[in-house]
Amino acid sequence: MNVLITTSLASTSPSGVVTYYTALARDLADKGIGVTVIEAGDTPRLWRTVLNVLKRLMRPIGGAFYVLYDEFAYFTGLYLAARKLRREPFTLIHAQDVRSGVAAYLALRRRLPVVLTCHFNDDPVTELTAAFTLSNWFRNRLSAWYRFLFSMVTNYVFVSNYAYRKSMHLLPLVMRKRILYNTVNIEDTAPPAPSDVLRISNVGYIDERKNQRLLIDIAQELHRRSVRNFSIWLIGDGPKRAEYEQLVNQLHLSDRVKFYGRQESPWKLVAQTDLYIHTALNDNCPYSIVEAFAVKTPVLALPVGGVPELVSEAYGQLHGTDVSSLTSEVLSYFDESKRATLAHEQSIVSTTRLNHHRSLSELISFYKQAAQCL
Repeated sequence: MNVLITTSLASTSPSGVVTYYTALARDLADKGIGVTVIEAGDTPRLWRTVLNVLKRLMRPIGGAFYVLYDEFAYFTGLYLAARKLRREPFTLIHAQDVRSGVAAYLALRRRLPVVLTCHFNDDPVTELTAAFTLSNWFRNRLSAWYRFLFSMVTNYVFVSNYAYRKSMHLLPLVMRKRILYNTVNIEDTAPPAPSDVLRISNVGYIDERKNQRLLIDIAQELHRRSVRNFSIWLIGDGPKRAEYEQLVNQLHLSDRVKFYGRQESPWKLVAQTDLYIHTALNDNCPYSIVEAFAVKTPVLALPVGGVPELVSEAYGQLHGTDVSSLTSEVLSYFDESKRATLAHEQSIVSTTRLNHHRSLSELISFYKQAAQCL
């Protein structure tokens, strides 16, 4: 079996999608399966030059023009990159987004099945509409475009039931699907060193959606309540980092809130903390939670998107509606025995639902079914 993995993201992108397909390529190779990856950086040089000219013209206008450029650029770039591989003996295409998958499918003369992993939090149209100001007419055209793309794909892997439910209106009526949560293969790590300070971690792209500002507000509230025995580690980088660092300085919390920047293996830092808190306003199946489970760090999380499929209402969901109530919830987990109970209950989820080797075997089995049903 030979698999062509396609993605519209660059390999350097700070995204869980990159984490997914990088680990997948390595795991498939370990199983003796041939793997080739094409991504945005593989667009032929001449066409990339043309796209750069269009980018300078269209992206600054914003809105629909920004979206049009991206759809055109990524689709055509991946199409031309895949054309160069027409003579390769691939068994199937495993796409990380529907644009790249259909582009490769058409470039390879429609002779290979496409397996699509749906990494989006809601669906592509909803996410683009949230990011840009789009008219109803343009949104309808965008929906039609994505319905066309999805109509070319029969085999779907969803990393949460939530993602499937939210995108059903764009998907074909006849399809094969699997729910395979994100998993990681992390060796056992040493427990955190004893400390008088409760170490709280958070991993993610530092922006409004990941909502690390909430942890800064909680730190301020803890400080107001004269709680000093804590440290918050913000692991990641992003457009809000400089603003949040300045805010932390203004609030005189620099000795309590630390910024660690982007890490190649963020779980190594998470493993040295006592509690992981996930603050995102929407997420599908976040790797940061899966990694925290893997290193046995107990997790608290806002119950958004697909997160409740990993973090149960009784063990780990945050229910507060404001900073004060959320701070009180977090404060209750300064109790070591309560954290131990949380970690134990979450280890059951990790063992039963997030087994890396079983998930890989199920994916390979799905590959074989897709290849046979072409």
